[in-house]
Amino acid sequence: MRTTTTGTRRVALLAAGALSFSLVACGGGDDADGGGGPTAGTVDGAAGTGSTQDVAASTAGADGSDGSAGDDGGVTTAAEGEEVPVEDFLAMLRSPGEEVMSSYELAMVVTTGGQTMEMVGEVDLGDGQPAVDADLTMPGLGATRMIVVDGSTYISMPGVTDEGMFLQVPQEELADSGAGLEDIDVSSTWEDWGEGSGQVVLAGTEDVDGEELRRYEVVVDVEAALDASGQTGSDAAEASAALGDEITYDLWVDEDDLVRRIAYTAAGAVTEMTIDRWGEPMDIEAPRPEDVQTVPSGSGG
Repeated sequence: MRTTTTGTRRVALLAAGALSFSLVACGGGDDADGGGGPTAGTVDGAAGTGSTQDVAASTAGADGSDGSAGDDGGVTTAAEGEEVPVEDFLAMLRSPGEEVMSSYELAMVVTTGGQTMEMVGEVDLGDGQPAVDADLTMPGLGATRMIVVDGSTYISMPGVTDEGMFLQVPQEELADSGAGLEDIDVSSTWEDWGEGSGQVVLAGTEDVDGEELRRYEVVVDVEAALDASGQTGSDAAEASAALGDEITYDLWVDEDDLVRRIAYTAAGAVTEMTIDRWGEPMDIEAPRPEDVQTVPSGSGG
């Protein structure tokens, strides 16, 4: 007979796996003191990835500027094929400002080992706690919905919850499973590039869904980036062995200096992300109390 605790733990592990997969794909990781990445204080890095901490670091340029649009002229006016200074590139990415970068819609496809994971969701990092409402499709799990709001996580998963119902997953269970929201902030990855990027090149402009976007190629030294993120010891060694010496990211940036697409291959996984609706209000709410069940479907008595 399966107990309620066992059933809940099973859901927590599944949820943690789904969330961890998405976060790792976003490039999130823990910092040296075990907290979130440079933007911790809110997901991650799912998303702290989550929130955009105190974003002096997110809005201030690496060169001491205030991060306002216009500090990036040398980047946006670079000629095709021209290398641009990493610090200028990062200042450009931060230039839209904290308010605009605190919410967005994220669509992600990760393909590895012949299998594909897809995620589409809304993210709001603006109120001190990350809020996420995402639909995930993973091999063996079916269509799963995850809502993270007000510090609580809710999962709706075929075969685990009844149709249209959610199971509330204790945060400590997610933590025990190695999942966190410290890196959901997609910009958290960029903070480590200041030390880890070996080269940034403007590859040219491309038409993406009818919009003219600038494409940049960013070559990141894996060991240097791990050092910058505070990862050391066996964890860093394992990550470095899996990821190789370098990762090349392709970033597509619009006229407002907002990143709209990211693509890269790491550890055999091909990741493609589309980011849209930057700065728009996200209406993320917890399920109604009557839609939250306390025992996983089929958990037994």
